[in-house]
Amino acid sequence: MSTHIYFTRHGETVWNTQKLLQGWKDSPLTDRGINQAKRLLHRLSNIPLDAIYSSTSNRAYHTAEIIKGERNLEVIQYESLRELSFGTWEGKTFEENEKESIEDWISFWETPHLFANKTVESFVNVQERMSNTVKMIANNHPDQNVLIVTHSIALKLLIDYFEENELKDLWATPAIPSTSLTLVKFNDDQPEVVYKYDIEHLIEANRE
Repeated sequence: MSTHIYFTRHGETVWNTQKLLQGWKDSPLTDRGINQAKRLLHRLSNIPLDAIYSSTSNRAYHTAEIIKGERNLEVIQYESLRELSFGTWEGKTFEENEKESIEDWISFWETPHLFANKTVESFVNVQERMSNTVKMIANNHPDQNVLIVTHSIALKLLIDYFEENELKDLWATPAIPSTSLTLVKFNDDQPEVVYKYDIEHLIEANRE
């Protein structure tokens, strides 16, 4: 027996469509984001979830509430499941941030293992808080099914940690799609990534 934890990124938000960095700031789900969450609700309808967690950001909590559907569960929120804090970069476009702090911006994307900024949260800190929180959740739900709704970079850092990937390769894979599904099995505290960032439920929606 093992604990199954399903991870997803929140649905599309207004700031996503405007190419604005969110981090700890927030913006509401778009109609498309709501529909993405509903598609994931349908996909998970036959999975007997025992608990649902989300970050304290409204976009993640709203997504979790949609996916919860008619289940008699409370969405439990943890600040430690939030996105990386972009500090003074939040609420600005990529172009604005590149122009205002070009060296740090280039380092963020090209040498993440060397990146350091006074206001932007470190990758290592996000990785530590995410992994510690998820391990705690897994220990609290032995042999159960759990859903965690979190964020793109936070989830990427977590899965890279589980897969023992180097931080310098953080951006070697594409951005995580909204409401994509990742499954990690925990056996005696040992995580196994079964699949990651799967969007079959969204592809099916596009076929209809």
